[in-house]
Amino acid sequence: MAIVRPFKAVHYNPERVLLKQVIAPPYDVITPEYRETLLNRSQYNVVSIDLPVELPTGENRYSAAARSYESWFAENILQEESEPAIYLYEQEYDYNGKHYTRTGFVALLKLEPLSEGVVFPHEKTLSAPKQDRLELMLAAKANFSSVFGLYMDQSETLKTVFNRFRQGMPLESAYDDDSVKHTVWIIKDKDAIQQVASFMKDKAIYIADGHHRYETSLTYRDILRKKHGNDEFDINLYDHIMMTFVNCYDPGLLILPTHRLVDEPANFVEGKFWESVRSKGVVKELENIEQAELFLADNKTPGKLVLITKGKIGGLYIDPEILETQNQFYREVNTYILQREILEDILKMTETQILNKQGIHFYQSPEDVLKSIQINGGVGALLSAVNIDTLRKLAENKLVMPQKSTFFYPKLATGLLFNKLS
Repeated sequence: MAIVRPFKAVHYNPERVLLKQVIAPPYDVITPEYRETLLNRSQYNVVSIDLPVELPTGENRYSAAARSYESWFAENILQEESEPAIYLYEQEYDYNGKHYTRTGFVALLKLEPLSEGVVFPHEKTLSAPKQDRLELMLAAKANFSSVFGLYMDQSETLKTVFNRFRQGMPLESAYDDDSVKHTVWIIKDKDAIQQVASFMKDKAIYIADGHHRYETSLTYRDILRKKHGNDEFDINLYDHIMMTFVNCYDPGLLILPTHRLVDEPANFVEGKFWESVRSKGVVKELENIEQAELFLADNKTPGKLVLITKGKIGGLYIDPEILETQNQFYREVNTYILQREILEDILKMTETQILNKQGIHFYQSPEDVLKSIQINGGVGALLSAVNIDTLRKLAENKLVMPQKSTFFYPKLATGLLFNKLS
């Protein structure tokens, strides 16, 4: 059972800061250079607490982040709502010449082990990022960013609940650097909150973004339960995680691919590489990126991907007999096909190398992949997006995809709402 609860959110005080100067993308997509750009806009930008770095003074960076967080209350930079609520969250954006609106709501979700059939992941996690998030949670006792969760509501039941609140004055609103407009409304109406909570009880939750944070929250909960002598029947703030819930069928939910560029291995020979690729299926010669995108756009044939080297662009149709050897759900995930048949079998990369992103670079733009290859060499792979039904089937069958198999656009903004854990 998915237990969704309201909470007293912490948010920036609009009388003290401009929201557009203090929000940021999720911590794991921010480069060191972009972090500095954000901090130059405001010393109160959320990255200073959500993405702490080593300090020249030698102070523990997590303790420093927690200290800054607490000081912001004293300075009236942050304020906490006086009563529990849920928060309507809308994102408006343009993509490929079309305007979209994605609607979700932010609330607490009672943490459940991933084995319980309530919350479903679709990606593997790494120990280092989980340890990083755990250190931050232990120091700050807060969720600074929201996990992105999906639920299924073909009838759009909750949309009718939310529509009347969208007409009121928002709690906060701001544009980000990608021209996405983020707007939050507060919902304190107890009947509406009860409607939402009741509707969500029988829903499965699929993690879109935030796998590391969800698993870390389970660890944090267990540490606090042991410390305070609590068990699963107690209700504590640390038994929950802040989550943004979005309907799988929301017309504003876009899933984009993330393309790859792999460093050339030692003794790489372009001709031999393509000879090996042809042993995996049929290769169609492509003249440019435009043809490559058209090749991928025809998604009726599973197991298709585009490979690029300095001298060639080729569209690969994986041999159906090879596809038959894969789990039926993985046949529709070309990041998985790429990993097994090209990265591991032909380029001889180990699963550990791939999991740790050693020698692999990620791009949203096919043109950027091609440009980098022309300058630095390497093997590029252009991929098509995973659809939501495939993601759901994989998650429900306890199958995970390679990292960065999905790119949910736009990203949730960090800094709109915080959640106290004590």
